[in-house]
Amino acid sequence: MKLKTLLFIGFFLLLLSSFSQQKNDYRPISEMNSDEKEMYNILQKSVMALLNNKPTAKLFPVFKIYEDKKGFIFSSLIYDEPNFETHDEGSSSATYVVSLHFTKRIEPKEYEIAGESGHSYGNGSGNSNGNIKKKTHIEYYLAVEYSKSNFSFQDQTLLSAKKSKPYFDNKFTKVKFTKSNGGNFVNPLIYKIDKSDYVSYVDSEIAIYKKDGLFGIINNKNKIVFPFKYKSIRMYKMGILVQEDKTYNFIDKKGKKISKNYDKVEVNFNQYFDSVLDCFKVKIGEKYTLVNNNFEEKLPLIYDKITFFPYKNILDRLLLERDGKKVIFDIAKWEETNLVFDKIQVIDDKEMIVEENGKSGIVDYTGTVILPLEYDSINYLTNYSSDGILLVLTKNNKNALYANKKFFTEFDYDSMISFHSSIKIEKDKKYGLMDAKGKIILPIAYETIEYNKKGKKIEATKNSEISYFEFNELYKK
Repeated sequence: MKLKTLLFIGFFLLLLSSFSQQKNDYRPISEMNSDEKEMYNILQKSVMALLNNKPTAKLFPVFKIYEDKKGFIFSSLIYDEPNFETHDEGSSSATYVVSLHFTKRIEPKEYEIAGESGHSYGNGSGNSNGNIKKKTHIEYYLAVEYSKSNFSFQDQTLLSAKKSKPYFDNKFTKVKFTKSNGGNFVNPLIYKIDKSDYVSYVDSEIAIYKKDGLFGIINNKNKIVFPFKYKSIRMYKMGILVQEDKTYNFIDKKGKKISKNYDKVEVNFNQYFDSVLDCFKVKIGEKYTLVNNNFEEKLPLIYDKITFFPYKNILDRLLLERDGKKVIFDIAKWEETNLVFDKIQVIDDKEMIVEENGKSGIVDYTGTVILPLEYDSINYLTNYSSDGILLVLTKNNKNALYANKKFFTEFDYDSMISFHSSIKIEKDKKYGLMDAKGKIILPIAYETIEYNKKGKKIEATKNSEISYFEFNELYKK
């Protein structure tokens, strides 16, 4: 019996040592002094008070201390409800850092017995000369405050404790509890995982980690739930996504398969995923669809691409591609719109460039035609004016400048390209410069126009002679 006890103690210390080496800022509780033990106990009671005595909300057998001139922070770790990651490359986590933040007492005064974290209470009566006849026992109180939100300006009392002597020699005036998501830490009391193994997710029930180059899952009894033979295993709110070779599917915490096989899974195909669309994108064969958290397919399996389409700065539409066509899909109505074209490009939150049968035009998001589909091409310039995004429209091999329902030029130019803060224009193999309003600021008379980076000037060649100009001079004319 003694031998078994010694072996258990040795194994426990080894686990703590491994944790300490893996996360070197945390130390095993065996190293705590008396004050730290009391802080650990208060922290555990605070956690239980916050989580209504949840059985799994027990502190890890580790602690961490940070101290500066103003305060003292005592921290440990717990498992709680997972914070599920919605990004494909992110990581879900059920580990939380819980801390007590002690505010140090500044220049204590002799008459003080206790501050906010150690109020004393007692009753007594005296005669007219001030001599006390009777004195009751003094009790010292400690109140742990907590804010539900980082944006809250009002704390609530999470825990109140008392004893017959001052807490921590009356060194602190205030104690505040905090809880924040803290990555994926392994509790050595639960899991036997080597410190060199990469852990992608762990909670009070399972641990997902990489062993010998492949992922697997064990439960809190250290039994293998899913064998270590998978290229990737990731935890999401809809389940555990496993990848074997090029095939994906979801399982539950017991290893049971809960979805069909997919060729590709994109949990978050847009950064605003959660607030817009409670679905994720999957590929089956060569086609894509959207699947909800119950793994029901919400779109027919006919689309070659599915992306979000910005509409009035709100992501409430999808841009789908099928049969060589681009289709705008209304999320609220959950149906395709009549906006179906060969190509679609966003101009702003009101209009878009569309192409059909080799001809381009501009329509708004209701389908109203702004410019008919009669232009050979419509392209962006990198310049931006007070009138909005500048576009170059091409018709019969000639170009014109356009922005926000206005033409600034006729179709007079062989080419128009952005040139720093201006537009370089070409006509009959001669070049000049134009501003964003279509005003010519350098005549179309030069064989070449380049920008001299060293001299920070425009370098224009005419009849083999080079002339230099500065932008500010041209704009003054």
